[in-house]
Amino acid sequence: SNHYYLAHSINLTQHPTPHSPGLKLKLKQNKTTMKLLIAALLPAVASAFVPTATRGIVASRGGAVATELALVTTGPSGKAASSKEEDLELTLQIILESLGNADDGDAVVDDEDDAPAANEEGKAEKKPKKKKKKKSPPQEAAPVEMDVSKLDIRVGIIREAWEHEEADKLFCEMIDIGEEEPRRIASGLRAYYDADDLVGKRVCVLANLKSRKLVGFPSHGMVLCACTDDKVVFVDPPADATVGERVMCDGFEGEPATENQIVKKKILDKVFPDLKTDNNGVATYKGVPLTAGSGSCAAELVDAMVS
Repeated sequence: SNHYYLAHSINLTQHPTPHSPGLKLKLKQNKTTMKLLIAALLPAVASAFVPTATRGIVASRGGAVATELALVTTGPSGKAASSKEEDLELTLQIILESLGNADDGDAVVDDEDDAPAANEEGKAEKKPKKKKKKKSPPQEAAPVEMDVSKLDIRVGIIREAWEHEEADKLFCEMIDIGEEEPRRIASGLRAYYDADDLVGKRVCVLANLKSRKLVGFPSHGMVLCACTDDKVVFVDPPADATVGERVMCDGFEGEPATENQIVKKKILDKVFPDLKTDNNGVATYKGVPLTAGSGSCAAELVDAMVS
C-alpha cells in the first residue's frame, strides 16, 4: 500500500486549514491550557493510526505546537489513507471527537455559518456605552397669588363730567391720575349722582384695565364704588393722598398685573369678592384696610361690596 508522511503543524489559536472548510475550532482557555490539551490528545491521535515508523514530536516554535506523526497506512476506521489531505482530515476528526467527549467544556466546534467568531487574544474589549443621563423634568413655577396687589388702584380727581348722549345710565368723565393726560372713563352712576356732583371729586381709579368702548365712548379704567342693592357711592381716598399715588394694602405688596393679565387670568373675578367695606365704612381686602397718604380709603356705606 501507499505510505505518506503526515507532517502538519496544528495551531489551535487559528482557524482550521483550508483542507477542512466549514469548520472552526474555538477554545476558551489561554495558550498554555491549549498546549496542554494538544499534548493530552496526541496519544489518542497516534493510537488511532497504525504506524510503520515514528519520527517523534518536534519542539514547539512561535507559540504553536508542531507535531510530526509517523508514516501511516490506515486511519481510525481501518481504511487506508490515499493522500495527505485525507490524513489531515482523519487527524482533525480524531481531535474533534476527543474534544466532543471531554466533560470540561473547554472546546466547542461550530459550523462557520452558525456561530460568530471568538474574539482573538490581544483584541481590546469593547468599551461599554455610556448611559445617557435622563434629564429631570423642569420644575413648575410656583403659582402666583391672585390678590389685591395685582390691582393698580390710583388716587384721582374728576376734572370733567358729562352725560353720555346715547346711554341713559352713563357719565363720561375726564379723570386725572397723575399721567400726562387725563383718563377717559365711563361710569354708570347717573341714577345716583348729577354731573355737577362729580367735577372736583376725589376718587379711587382701577387703572390697569384695557380700554374698551361703552356705547361708543372709549373708557380706560374704572372708578371704585361701594354698593348695596339700592345704593352706590364713591370710595374716597384720604384727604392728604396725592393724585397718582397708588392705593396699597398691608401684607399684599407686589407689582400690579398687566392689562392683558387682568383679562386672561380673570383677576377681577378672584379679587373683587374679598373687597368690602367694614362696619366703619373702611374699604378692606380680606379685612385689611386699603390705604393711601396717611389714612384709609372709606365710603359712606358699611358692610358693602366694593367694585
